[in-house]
Amino acid sequence: MQIEDRVIHFSAELIHHPLPIERQQLQKLYYDLSQTRAAYDSIDISVPTQAKFHSQRDKAQSIMLHLPERILMIEEWADIPLSTFAEKLHTAVPLVLQTQNIAQILLHALTVRSTFALTHFDDARIFLLDHACHLAGRINPHFQRPLATGGLRFVFPETNEHRGTLHVNIESFRHSANEIFVEVKGIFGRQPVDADHVGVITDNLRATRSFITENVFPFLQQFDANPEQESP
Repeated sequence: MQIEDRVIHFSAELIHHPLPIERQQLQKLYYDLSQTRAAYDSIDISVPTQAKFHSQRDKAQSIMLHLPERILMIEEWADIPLSTFAEKLHTAVPLVLQTQNIAQILLHALTVRSTFALTHFDDARIFLLDHACHLAGRINPHFQRPLATGGLRFVFPETNEHRGTLHVNIESFRHSANEIFVEVKGIFGRQPVDADHVGVITDNLRATRSFITENVFPFLQQFDANPEQESP
C-alpha cells in the first residue's frame, strides 16, 4: 500500500446554541473574512434559514454554511493541506463567534477523508471484502446484485485516555478501482470552546488526521501483501 494517502475532504461542524440568521451580521462576517486568508468568493443569503459562503477552484470547493444552531466549514475535493485548513479555522472561528455573538462552541465534529492506493491488488473490493474479510463467494448468493462498493465501519468511544468519539469508515473507492476510501469523523463534546481557545479545535483536527496515518494505515497495510507469496 502506498504510504502517502490522498486527502480529499476536510470539514468542521461547530454546534452552538440556536440563533436566528441575521443578514447584516453575515454580510459583515463575509467582509471581515475577505480581509484574511480565510476569504470566500461569493455569498448567498437568499434563504432565510441558512447562509452560504462559497469558493470553487476547478473541482475543489470551499464552503462555509451557517444554520441556526451550527456552522459548517467544508473543503470538498480538497486542494489544500491540513495546515492550511487549520489556519482557516483558527482565523475564521473567532470572527464567526464575535460577529454573531456566539459565546461558545458546545460541540465540534471534524471529518477527514482520504484514499490509499493499493500495491498488490487492482480491485479494492476484492482486497477488502474477499481478501481482508474472507467473504469471497459469500455476498452475491444472498444479495444477487452487482456490488459497487463495500467496506467496514468502526465506532471508537471516547475514554479518559482517548479524546473524542471516532467514527471510521473504510470502503472501496467508487471513483478509482484500486484505491481504499477512508473517513474518520471525530466528535468532541467534553470541552466547550470560546473565541480565545480555538486551538482546541485545530488540535483535535490534527488528532483526527493522525488516526488515519497512525492507525488506519497500518491496519490496512497488514493485508496488502502479494497473495502469491502468502502462506496457505
